[in-house]
Amino acid sequence: MTTNFDGLEDWLCRHNCYYYKPNRQEEERCRGYSLVRVLMKSRPQLISESSAEAFDPNFKKTFLLNHICQSCPFYIEDCDFTSIEPPENCLPCGGLVFISNLLKHCRIEESDIRLANLEELGDRAYISLSTKSCIKRLEETYLYHIGRDELYEINNDACDFVVKCDGSATVADLAPDREFLEFCMSEDLLNVSKSPGERQIQIAKAPEPSLRYLEWLVTYRCNLSCAHCYLGEMKNEDYNPELIRPLLNEFDQMQGLRILVSGGEPTLYEHFEILNDSLADYSIRAVLLTNGSTLNKDLVKRLRFHEVQVSLDGMEKGHTAIRGKGSFAKAVRAMELIRAAGIDLSVATMVHRFNLDEWENMKDLIESLGVKEWSVDYPCVKGRWDRHPELQVGFQEAAQRMLYAFGGSYHGTSSGWTCGRHLAAVLPSADVCKCGLFPEIQLGSVKTGLTKAWSRMPHIPISETDCLGCDQADICGGGCRFRAGSGNSRDEVMCFLLKGKI
Repeated sequence: MTTNFDGLEDWLCRHNCYYYKPNRQEEERCRGYSLVRVLMKSRPQLISESSAEAFDPNFKKTFLLNHICQSCPFYIEDCDFTSIEPPENCLPCGGLVFISNLLKHCRIEESDIRLANLEELGDRAYISLSTKSCIKRLEETYLYHIGRDELYEINNDACDFVVKCDGSATVADLAPDREFLEFCMSEDLLNVSKSPGERQIQIAKAPEPSLRYLEWLVTYRCNLSCAHCYLGEMKNEDYNPELIRPLLNEFDQMQGLRILVSGGEPTLYEHFEILNDSLADYSIRAVLLTNGSTLNKDLVKRLRFHEVQVSLDGMEKGHTAIRGKGSFAKAVRAMELIRAAGIDLSVATMVHRFNLDEWENMKDLIESLGVKEWSVDYPCVKGRWDRHPELQVGFQEAAQRMLYAFGGSYHGTSSGWTCGRHLAAVLPSADVCKCGLFPEIQLGSVKTGLTKAWSRMPHIPISETDCLGCDQADICGGGCRFRAGSGNSRDEVMCFLLKGKI
């Protein structure tokens, strides 16, 4: 297909560019302009699809900076638009304005920009592993996209190639399989640049079974007294700050994927800022589990977490019934701040008597806030929940509401095994245990090594439980082992949910 570029410069620069000056001769063109030309080779109709809408400086700013601005011949470190606090009404070049509006109105996708970069730079492009991805050698070898929490299985040849993608070699040097390269580019697993870079790529092997998910209770402190809390009464115990780095170092070396920072209320942890600032140094997806009541704009802006999960246990009536007066508005405000900051937002909800009629309203609220994942569960009878029978509902009623859940994160099992095959917990004492519900099953301490503690983890096969023969066993892993009541019983809530008893 041939494309007529006549008038493109006049249209793109004259009508969109903040910096355009008539009759000025420039041999170089901005990076946005170059990419628009590439995009229009296969999609010449893009100009007619453009929007005259005002430019939104906060829309995908990080993506635009990384994939367009930093490769622009006019880019300088103190560029007004790309600064952390740009001047009011500051606009970028016309090409970037045009591309931003196309992205915002779904005329193109981020993958189109990545592939356009590859086509424009060609064989002289330097290839590097994306800053959002890493190699994880679990039971099999994967590329892991930390930002999207996705695993991509790769073979030995692909792994050997990716190891070389440290930014020092070009497409011509590495001669990759074109289809594989384009796939990795479109998925944001690899990046290309016109200049060499330096990306440290480390390879290690996970133990088997692999420890993929770590529940990290950093404090027992909390500012709420929730009726369903399995921890019971608050205790003033905090995780030793000197063990923050050792834990993160070892979990990363063990090829861990996701760390769930919890409590108590984790933002009340005395050394939360130290923990928060440490996270960026590791190839681990960090998830903050919070009640939301302590989050404000300044704190959210400083967060180095990839995802924040806020507890929302109903609309105002239902949420207040178990979390207290004023807690609902604070939770919703926290959710709004998280989304405004561009952090992935997830929600956790417990089923109880006072939210049974609020689920459609909760669904509408959650959809309006762009929630990535909604996990719904029924509380285990432990801690304070044991003292509130008036809040408890039957398993069948709970299962009906659990159908509202969506999203794919799961911190549990693999085929043939019960829940916990790839999960452990660390308590404020630095003791390592099976999970937060089983603090008595202690395996060791961070002080003596997470790897050593994990090697002592008891793993229960499905064949040793009453779930043997169930065609849903590999999906639920026998459900929650604590809620099941014993090592071999079934989790009746999950039976109602998955076996059609509702």
